[in-house]
Amino acid sequence: MFDFDALLRLLHRRDASELRIAPGSSPQLVTGSAISRLALPETEPAWLIELAAGLMGEDRRAAFAAGAEVSFAYRIPELGSFDVQVIGPSDSPSLVIRPEVDRTLMTIDPERAMASPEEGLHVPEELRRTLESAHAAGASDVHIGDGSPPLMRVGGQLTNMIGAPVAGRRVRPLVEGMLTAVGRRRLADGLAVDFSFSVEGVGRCRGNAYRALKGFNLAVRLLPETVPTLRDLRLPGSLASLAEHPNGLVLFVGPTGSGKSASMAALVNHINQNRAVHIITLEDPIEFVHSRARALVRQREIGVHVSSFAEGLRDALREDPDVILVGEMRDLETTQLALTAAETGHLVISTLHASRAPTTVDRIVDVFPEHRQSQIRLQLAESLRGIVAQRLLPAREGSGRVAALEVLRNNKAVANHVRESRVHQLPSVMQTSREQGMWVLERHLAALFKREVVTEEVARMHAEDQELFDSYVRSI
Repeated sequence: MFDFDALLRLLHRRDASELRIAPGSSPQLVTGSAISRLALPETEPAWLIELAAGLMGEDRRAAFAAGAEVSFAYRIPELGSFDVQVIGPSDSPSLVIRPEVDRTLMTIDPERAMASPEEGLHVPEELRRTLESAHAAGASDVHIGDGSPPLMRVGGQLTNMIGAPVAGRRVRPLVEGMLTAVGRRRLADGLAVDFSFSVEGVGRCRGNAYRALKGFNLAVRLLPETVPTLRDLRLPGSLASLAEHPNGLVLFVGPTGSGKSASMAALVNHINQNRAVHIITLEDPIEFVHSRARALVRQREIGVHVSSFAEGLRDALREDPDVILVGEMRDLETTQLALTAAETGHLVISTLHASRAPTTVDRIVDVFPEHRQSQIRLQLAESLRGIVAQRLLPAREGSGRVAALEVLRNNKAVANHVRESRVHQLPSVMQTSREQGMWVLERHLAALFKREVVTEEVARMHAEDQELFDSYVRSI
């Protein structure tokens, strides 16, 4: 009856905010507060039912027939994505289509300006029951993909989830009800989407939906139901002193999935329990929700409450914070703002993707153009308080996973090496400064092995300097 794509082009050309297609009436465009009827025939119900069915696909059709309101993204290559809502009874559906609000990758969703990050999200029953089973099995992660059986990670190892309720479900319609309009548009544009949600009896979960060769995939990280403490994570109690600095930069580094977010949450929890300060967190997404203790904690989610880490940092500097948590120093602007905040009387806690503590310094400096690198080294030498490099190891006899750490703390020798670009000498300082709370990874690996927390094979696998590891094994 009508060319659906042509209607969307008209919606785009007229800069309208909404297109409404209902049975028995002509399509309407909404521009500001004005509603205009297009000079087209009345929409035939049979055509609209056929159009809606074709747009929704099998899984969404089933959900719509069961009485659910269905939303999804529809993409036209030259125009971008549109948010499509199918409403009303299944035998007389109506469509409401809205254009993309903002073509930038990081944008605030106007529909989600809310305090609770998971408010309004619907977790499908099949996914809920699958996550309950994974939680009962002690899993840390669940992987679901189009055309492949669900997997869960238990004790660091992936294993099949036999008979999982989510088996056979297509991922995109499964997650779309859990995403905002901006999230659905990002997914339709082929971009990965981070989000968080809660499941009763399981706790908070962090999701990442993404497209790969064989279709859409969903990775879910099961988070502890309560904010972890350093003791819960089996981290050294000496790390708490990093939270006692009045200002400066504290970094947690390591590969993806090494527990950096949990460690940062434990440090913020320590501050919350012990210091009467104002904490602002910038997270993507919010994973652990901090309750009020001694500190005032304001948590902001990227894409929900603020458009980017950089904008959140600029805002934070005007909001009287004492402590700022930055989920990740992803780019030059965010890194520069974090260094500035650390220099101007704030304690900044953040993460970075780096393998070892000493190389983290070069990783930060290399973000900047060459003509600025000397100045950045000076800033780091003054503002750096500590770097914790960590990775998760499978514990002996499958009793979960344990973090192996490397800790660098700033002192006169460290500051001098950072300032003079002698990063290669930092490991020597760390090896000889145990009394100042520093150690290299090989020392902690040897200690974990000697205490029978991990096997020798696992410890050796992660030790980059085998001779140094052997010397610590003999001396500890």
